[in-house]
Amino acid sequence: MVASDAQLDFFSLSWVWDILHPNWEMLCDDAGNYLGPVPVASKFGLSYRLQPFFIRALNFASNSEDSMNEILEFLSSSARYLHLNFSTPQNASFSGQGHYQLLDLNPTLEEIRNGYSSNAKRMLKKIPVAYRVEKIDSPSDFVSFFKKQKGEELSGFTDAVWKRLSDLLDATKKQGHLSIFAIKEHNEILAAGVFLSYKGTCYFLKGTATSEGKKNGAMYALLDQVISVIQTTHETLDFVGSNNEAIAQFYRKFGATNKSYSILKRNNLPRILKLFKS
Repeated sequence: MVASDAQLDFFSLSWVWDILHPNWEMLCDDAGNYLGPVPVASKFGLSYRLQPFFIRALNFASNSEDSMNEILEFLSSSARYLHLNFSTPQNASFSGQGHYQLLDLNPTLEEIRNGYSSNAKRMLKKIPVAYRVEKIDSPSDFVSFFKKQKGEELSGFTDAVWKRLSDLLDATKKQGHLSIFAIKEHNEILAAGVFLSYKGTCYFLKGTATSEGKKNGAMYALLDQVISVIQTTHETLDFVGSNNEAIAQFYRKFGATNKSYSILKRNNLPRILKLFKS
């Protein structure tokens, strides 16, 4: 059903949810038609729904305003606390908006590169000649590299979250949707990124560079080379994030544009738990 519905993306697949949020539920309408997966958990005997790690927003088979209002009403009544994202337009029911960046790959590669910012073009001209792009076959090698470079910054990444990331990459590789690209110099990885492919979209899930790589523009080289590889086989490059303006600005240097998703927050906890939570 996910494969046949254009509105449902890679992060709507059941095996992805089995890894990233095992205790998920399948939301259906009154006639039993599939709408999409939703998270559920409980603590102190109270249910709550929080957006799972690595899944930007929930997608549903029906995104009409009437059906979304019914979905939001149901979810709000089915848990005491909610903090969920939805890939639907903002309306009065939502609490706010988040942003991500998307690059259209339908123009020619030359046209896409012409759309790079002057800063990106300048950085690419300065890339050391010894830099080369390679594919990494082992997801564990990427996770080790990413953890070494970013682990201390990612305070929310518990051991369980790191395991979910590793399990997701392993499963995605088995399903044939995973590519890991790296920029190397003298066999040393200076930048690396994980890319997931599904239904003509390439998702840039995670990536980073060493301090030397950042100084010499390794991430510029990485994204430029990946764009050249996927431009003929994909329609869009989805940068997945970010609400961080510095990161968003970096993605926009490659011609990506801001897109939005909607955020729903509901707090129906008893007063004593609200005080405890605060």
